[in-house]
Amino acid sequence: MSLKFQAFMILGALVLLIIIFVLLKRGKMTVKYSLLWLGLSLALTVFAVCPYVVYVMRDILGVEMPVNLVFMLMFCFVLLVLLSLSIALCQLAEKSRRLTQATAILEKRVRELEQALAQTGRRER
Repeated sequence: MSLKFQAFMILGALVLLIIIFVLLKRGKMTVKYSLLWLGLSLALTVFAVCPYVVYVMRDILGVEMPVNLVFMLMFCFVLLVLLSLSIALCQLAEKSRRLTQATAILEKRVRELEQALAQTGRRER
């Protein structure tokens, strides 16, 4: 790995780390979802500082080329992000369904109370 590419990877990992912390500070991202991105930033930093780690992992996993290993790891990362987002989406859909049901029940109660008040107002006249 060339020194320029290594410096570029370190810079990219640091920029990613800064972006994640800025998003956390502004409240645009929760800590729960930032953990994956922090893990990616850490992995990129380790791969950039110690490229030998990629070669050792390649040998352990039996992958022919280091590029294929990195591609496979990025693919697994994308799958983790998709799984995390799917879970969040399902939870939001369930909350939305419960809120809609609660709103409908409250609207029904208000209508019934309004009708009861209207009927008692008619009787008093």
